[in-house]
Amino acid sequence: MAEPIVLVLTAMLIGQVALSVPVLLIKQSTRAYRIPLVVFLSACGVLALNAIVPVVLPDWYQAYTVIGFPVLFVLCPALRLYIEGITTHKSRTLYKLNPKKFVLLWPAIVVASIIAILPSHQHQALFITDETPAGLHAVGLAGAMLALICAWLVECGLTVVAIAKRLVVFRTELKAHYSNLDDSRIFATKRLVFISMCIWVLALSCAFLSSLFGHALLTLGAEILTALILIWSLTFFAMQQTTPLLIPELDNEINSGNAQGTPGTPGTPGTPGTPGTQDTLNKYHKSALNKERSARIVKKVTSAMQDDKLYLDAELTLQKLSDASGVSTNYLSQVLNETLKVNFFDFVNHWRIEAAKARLLAGTESVLHIALEVGFNARSSFYKAFKKETGLTPSEYRRVGK
Repeated sequence: MAEPIVLVLTAMLIGQVALSVPVLLIKQSTRAYRIPLVVFLSACGVLALNAIVPVVLPDWYQAYTVIGFPVLFVLCPALRLYIEGITTHKSRTLYKLNPKKFVLLWPAIVVASIIAILPSHQHQALFITDETPAGLHAVGLAGAMLALICAWLVECGLTVVAIAKRLVVFRTELKAHYSNLDDSRIFATKRLVFISMCIWVLALSCAFLSSLFGHALLTLGAEILTALILIWSLTFFAMQQTTPLLIPELDNEINSGNAQGTPGTPGTPGTPGTPGTQDTLNKYHKSALNKERSARIVKKVTSAMQDDKLYLDAELTLQKLSDASGVSTNYLSQVLNETLKVNFFDFVNHWRIEAAKARLLAGTESVLHIALEVGFNARSSFYKAFKKETGLTPSEYRRVGK
């Protein structure tokens, strides 16, 4: 008999899933990249029933295991597809449910079909009493299930690694499109990725340590409570992610032969940078831009920053700079990376810091006031960018300058 607290927590978790799924699907504009999350949450709800069905509906437990066992192998690919979908600048259509991603699901379905025809006493031995089942086919089934569970644990580990790598790439792509990373939507997305990693680290730790020590690491109630908190958090931040952070890239635009910008004299941006990576060079190797066109774009961008002071806009994005300068986002990105050797984030922050330097030396305004006035959203991000640019904190720079 399950403890009442376990039943209550399980009911809460299932209720959370039942309420969240329709809300996540209600908006057509966000439905495409939320479908993998809906699949993940639905699978969590089905698996949570394992704590209720044997107690409330014992006669239906075999039917439940036929459904529940393959559902376990939906979790990793569904969550991974969702994280990839919300952190990419490629078309969302690339991240629709792809059968090839669900490698372990298909053998799990075969195993589930065998579970469906098991005699009840063998099913009870496998799933309830944890005894060695009688019969060669039952032993083979137990071995196949064990092999699939081991493969699932490996898949969980690979999912953690894949999400961590995706987070690194995502941060790089954010810096190519945003001048501030303090946006609430960016915060929500980062929390989504972080919570996803927590889910899998917890799952792996519990499974590994429980096997190592021969007993459960957490009580069933503690496991369900932790799952409830994590799933609630995941859903909460997912609902805040209402629009794509990264504009889908037009792959054919960068290869077009249409020149951007008008003839002009090359300008000198005076912007520090870091050498471009080989990936950047490969990305732009088919571009129609030459040195002359790049120089004209540099002049336009420099004018927009120097004369129009676009850097003062705390919400400045690559798209806004594109609109102001009349240069496509792809060409802007290419010129920043190849010609100026800097990403959009550092390029804009350079102008902001140059403006802050003069104000730090000119008066007694507070550092926070200056940071907000020159376009930063937070004191911490200003300090970090200023230290990276000058090697000094704003306060140290003011002291040295005076």
